Amino acid sequence: MIIAKKYSIILSETAINAKHVFMKKRSREMRILRIRADGLPLYKNPFDISFCAVQRVQQNHLNSVYNLFGNIYVNTVEAFAGINASGKTTALKIISFTSLLLKAAPLNAGFIPQILGERTKAVFDVDFYADGELFHLNSEITKAKNSDGTSRVHIESEKLWRKKISSKTNKTNLFDYNGIEPTRVRNGADEYLPDDVSIMIAINKQIPDMSMVADLTMLTNFNLFLPDGGSVPTEIISLLDPTIEYITVENINNKVITHLKFYEQDELAILNPGELNVYLSSGTVKGVKVFSDAARVLKNGGYLIVDEVENHFNRELVASLIRLFMSKRTNPKGAVIIFSTHYPELIDELDRNDAVFITRSDHGLTVDNLNSLLKRNDMKKSEVYQSNFLGGTAPKYKSLVALQKSIIKSLEE
Repeated sequence: MIIAKKYSIILSETAINAKHVFMKKRSREMRILRIRADGLPLYKNPFDISFCAVQRVQQNHLNSVYNLFGNIYVNTVEAFAGINASGKTTALKIISFTSLLLKAAPLNAGFIPQILGERTKAVFDVDFYADGELFHLNSEITKAKNSDGTSRVHIESEKLWRKKISSKTNKTNLFDYNGIEPTRVRNGADEYLPDDVSIMIAINKQIPDMSMVADLTMLTNFNLFLPDGGSVPTEIISLLDPTIEYITVENINNKVITHLKFYEQDELAILNPGELNVYLSSGTVKGVKVFSDAARVLKNGGYLIVDEVENHFNRELVASLIRLFMSKRTNPKGAVIIFSTHYPELIDELDRNDAVFITRSDHGLTVDNLNSLLKRNDMKKSEVYQSNFLGGTAPKYKSLVALQKSIIKSLEE
């Protein structure tokens, strides 16, 4: 389709800084391989997801996967699909929280996530790859109330293991640290370390390439234009709204001014970014942010996290965003988009079952990899999902019948 081709070349100049070579040498950037969190109050079982490609990778079909080393690949697209209140957003918040933990960001500096229970210990076990080595971080974290009623996160204990990669490292022993002593342990001697900052702060100084994370989960219910300065690429503007000539942002005397120009109209100087919603559609406002962040992530490598990716976008626009991350040409550094969706048709865009997570709620949240639920690759993902073959992926029939009866009864009154 013409529109798909148009999207696929948007970032050809901004995101590709080499001839179309798919990183034959070993990757150096930090990559999250697995997250296991025990003690989260909303989950029936421990939250446990892996971003590694567990299905066979065909050498003649390397789109949508990225080779770290040997036969270890990671998916460049990760989708979380489920009905309302099934835990999609919660899953993304756990991933976002984990990224802050690995970055050694002060966990109390921003919004304290509701994923943690009050006065309940949560244990995070995170496996990640960085600079040619494998790491395992174990963090015990609690959340408690301050005297003023606010919440505070406290890291009670931590251990970090690391191991070199060898020719014997494979899928079966990737996460095996038996016989290896931790290289760093959090203890009382760490008086200089704030209680909400991970011991990863020391490791990050040694890692030359930290993966950037563009986290848009906080903007799910707020459609705002957040200017980063400079000009919005014309390719993105024409993609979203061809009537716009340009959008530029400048900072004058600590005041952010957005310049908006439609073709054959005078330029508008906007002091409050929120006013852009008066002149631009919701899809354009969201698209400027999402596609600009996608361009940065694709250029530098890293993660783009988007909750309810279909909000304000048509299906083809979302599909084309996903394809940018699936293509070796536009994604040579193996950047990853992690998104949630209500619409099962979107997961048909993904080639692999192991890139899809199904979220469900039944007396507690669960998240399962589609590959473990569906062994066949010849079945259309959306049809399996909508048929409720997996269980818990369609609205409850009894609830629908009850609603129908209630409406009929109200009409008879």
